[in-house]
Amino acid sequence: MREYSAIESELYASFDAILESEALEVDFEKVGAFTDPSAGRPSGFEVQSEWNGVILSPRLDEATPWITELACCWRSVRRKKMPEIHGEFRVRNIYESLLRSAPDLAWEKAPDSEKRLVAEFRTIDDTPRSGAGLLAAIRVQPNVDPLEIWYYDKDLSRYPGHSSDYVRLDLDYREYMKMLSVTKGTFGWQYLFSDVTLSGLSGQVSENLEAMLEVFPVAFPQYDYTPLRERLEARL
Repeated sequence: MREYSAIESELYASFDAILESEALEVDFEKVGAFTDPSAGRPSGFEVQSEWNGVILSPRLDEATPWITELACCWRSVRRKKMPEIHGEFRVRNIYESLLRSAPDLAWEKAPDSEKRLVAEFRTIDDTPRSGAGLLAAIRVQPNVDPLEIWYYDKDLSRYPGHSSDYVRLDLDYREYMKMLSVTKGTFGWQYLFSDVTLSGLSGQVSENLEAMLEVFPVAFPQYDYTPLRERLEARL
């Protein structure tokens, strides 16, 4: 068996912790096929002109799960006085994600600038099982290192002060994958790494995050949730 990187190992451990937790109930789980990192990156990056000048940092290798798919859709177990939490994630090897088409997000009458932005997105994490309409994407641009991470929420533009459904995150890919292990895909966790004020969104977003920060420190004591609590308080 090959040796996993620290971030990859933590992701698998977090996945197992969800399945074993008495606080969460799993609606769907999937573990795809493991791949061999020694085979290197797919040849598509060498032959496709769109990758000219795009910096694929070794940090991507350190952070990516070498698996075709790892997915989990879950919710908190219903108990008296226990807050309700929902979450989902679906990730795969970063190089497979990069070679896929851009997600179909832009409205046909959207400004050209928005269409160009979305065309540079490649999905790294999404929520297909729940239909929550949330995803995270890495933005493919030449001569940018690290590559930007963006968050899409189908409801964001409905709220005052937001003209689109996309927001850039203050995370790179490596940091995103580390936080995914901590948050376990709790809906809306990405907002904790954005400049969005949560009080301007649906109360469900902040309520879900508040519930996560109440339940998870007890359910998963191996993680320190203090920094996330501070981020939440700064955005309320």
